[in-house]
Amino acid sequence: MKKFTLLAAFIVFVLSATAQTSGELEWQKTKIPATLIEVPQSPSVTEAAIKQKLTQLGYTGKETKGVTVYKGVRIPEISNEAFDLYLKVERKSRKDKDESIVYFAVSKGYENFVKSGDDPTMTQNINTYTSGFSAWAEAEALERDIKDQEDKLKSAERKATDLQDESESLQKRLKKLQDDIEQNKKDIEKQKTEVENQRKALDVLKAKRKS
Repeated sequence: MKKFTLLAAFIVFVLSATAQTSGELEWQKTKIPATLIEVPQSPSVTEAAIKQKLTQLGYTGKETKGVTVYKGVRIPEISNEAFDLYLKVERKSRKDKDESIVYFAVSKGYENFVKSGDDPTMTQNINTYTSGFSAWAEAEALERDIKDQEDKLKSAERKATDLQDESESLQKRLKKLQDDIEQNKKDIEKQKTEVENQRKALDVLKAKRKS
């Protein structure tokens, strides 16, 4: 019973991690049926993650007014037949800048868009496939955090190296300054002796004056 409860909780967590609803995507002044997916990452991260996956599959889309269209896509998890994919990612709301809404519309060709009532099997495949968007976006966000941290580490290392170089330079300058001080002390003593010698010479000359 305990194992069943844990499994049920895990399933609920997975299903709630990526909230999906049926909705519409505005495309060329026409509203087309689409799956809407909520992803708890910023639009830039979410879009980059999804497009990277599609790029890995060998597909490059064409963007028009915020909607990226992929023609002749084959994704076995969705369908064994080629289809057209319409993708749009935007901020969930003005206050939720780190949450995204993904519009994912599929057309079997000639703008024959998939609707849940017309093709429940393909719709379920789409829902299953898009449920992975949150994990993709999370992985992308982590890679960006790692990259940022690597840059911070490199910057800190460069600064540490610069400070070490500066310390060595200051030590050399200090050593030279100390040497100069010691030499100056010797020069002072030498000059004092010279001054005394010149004073004595002057006194000798003065003593030769005729009164």
